[in-house]
Amino acid sequence: MRAALDERETLIEARADAVLDGALTENAAWTKALGAPPNDRRRAAAWRKSARVVAAYRDRYRITDDAPLGAPPESAAQKIDFTRARTALDRANERRKLKGSALSPARTMGSAGSGRALS
Repeated sequence: MRAALDERETLIEARADAVLDGALTENAAWTKALGAPPNDRRRAAAWRKSARVVAAYRDRYRITDDAPLGAPPESAAQKIDFTRARTALDRANERRKLKGSALSPARTMGSAGSGRALS
C-alpha cells in the first residue's frame, strides 16, 4: 500500500512539474502572478514548490483563463484547495520580493501549507 501511495505522489508531482514547466515555457499569462524565481538556490526551490501547487490547482480544476486561480471556487473541496493555492501564490511572491532578507520560520510555517493535497 505504501509503495502505491508513494508512486501516486511521484506521478502527481511529475504532472504538476510538467504543467508548470509548460506554462513557464509558453509564458502563460497566469505565471506573471508568480514573478520570476529568486536567484538564491534555496529560495528558488521554495518558489518552485509554491508555483507547482498553483499549477496543480489549475490543472485539477481545469482553469484556462489568465487569472492564476481562476473563478471563485464552487465546491467545499475546491475551496480548501483554493486556500492552499492562494497561500502558495502569496508565498511565491513573498520569496520573490525578499531577495536579500532571510525568511523567518513563523512566515514559512503555516497550517495552510501543511496539507499534501496539491503539493
